[in-house]
Amino acid sequence: MSISQDSRKRKQRSFILFGTWAEENLGDDYMLSSVIREIRGHDPDARLVIFTGDRTITAAMLKREGLMNEHVVLVYTGRNGLREPGLPFFSSFAWFFQNVGEIFRADFLLIGPGNQLQDVTMRMRVLFFISRGVLAWFFRTPYAYFGIGYYQIRSRFCRWVFRKNADGATFVSTRDEGGAKKIRELGVKGTDVLGLADVTFSYPWIEQKQQPKTDTQPLIGFTHRVFLPPVFEEKVVENMEHCLAGLLTHIQTQMNARFRFFPFYEASKWNDRVELSRLKERLAPDFPVEIAEWRTLSELRDKIGICDAFIGVRYHSVLLSVQNNIPVMGISYAHKTRRFMEENGLQDYVINAEKVTEPDLRDIWFQLWSERKSLTDRYAEIRSREADLARRHTQLLFDSLKSN
Repeated sequence: MSISQDSRKRKQRSFILFGTWAEENLGDDYMLSSVIREIRGHDPDARLVIFTGDRTITAAMLKREGLMNEHVVLVYTGRNGLREPGLPFFSSFAWFFQNVGEIFRADFLLIGPGNQLQDVTMRMRVLFFISRGVLAWFFRTPYAYFGIGYYQIRSRFCRWVFRKNADGATFVSTRDEGGAKKIRELGVKGTDVLGLADVTFSYPWIEQKQQPKTDTQPLIGFTHRVFLPPVFEEKVVENMEHCLAGLLTHIQTQMNARFRFFPFYEASKWNDRVELSRLKERLAPDFPVEIAEWRTLSELRDKIGICDAFIGVRYHSVLLSVQNNIPVMGISYAHKTRRFMEENGLQDYVINAEKVTEPDLRDIWFQLWSERKSLTDRYAEIRSREADLARRHTQLLFDSLKSN
């Protein structure tokens, strides 16, 4: 019997991908696309069950990226609590039982990737995230916390549930070593906890040569986001907006630069465009800023790739800059950005959002600009190392399937 005939007779594997999908967040879409491509690299015919908060939004994104096919199953995973409003009593629970059935039948449940286990996540959302792992443990379905971001969980009960559930996982992998260290400190001992890299570094981008610039006016890309309590107090937000507006104005004045804003989050009334509107109130009426528009990750990459430098508040905008060889300055509102920069020797180019001052921003920016050419060689080394680590998430998955 040929290998191809044997593979057709083999039972189709079923993997559940459970993260915060359908939030219209570029970072989440990027991670989901990366994981799908990685799994298909090992098992092209795998059945991929995607637990999502909105099947229509997720389907549209997968179609744009050319990832939607007959092996993808989209399953609604609840967004309004156990009961769905506006439905008859028994019908309102239907999604939950469908989730249970898929977990029972699955060959593996992947919880993540993403940053759901952190200090600013509400208790019920943390439990919502962990609960699928509890169901997998109950049904003896293999599961893993896969490429997650972790800082801390404030609720003592949630910490206990996570620790117990993580002990029963096949493995726990994080997007950085700092997250893995925190989980080990939590007392998870029943399974391997590995600090790797963000899964997006496994995305199979084709290396592109930098095209010579014909425009002498520098193009600076940047991201920003709305901050609501409990992330930061209003006075911290006010200071950050004031300092960032001051930096942009200073760059424009000193370098005659133009700017391109990248809205990474589009879902709610607190989307990134709202924050740009707030920021523009602090800028001159004729300040030269445009809003980037894109449909696919490739289009986004191309638009970031023509920037001369980048100021990243959004975590994945920092990663995309490094992945595209664009010098980037990070403003870290969560531990993930600072961890990435520090673990890759880029600590001189990142500042904590709650400690921002305008002079510090200027100093970091002009150090970045003066060293931008030497940074490209360092970025190449970082991309190579992080890509190897990012691919290990999926390799762990398939190694565990072989051992079982």
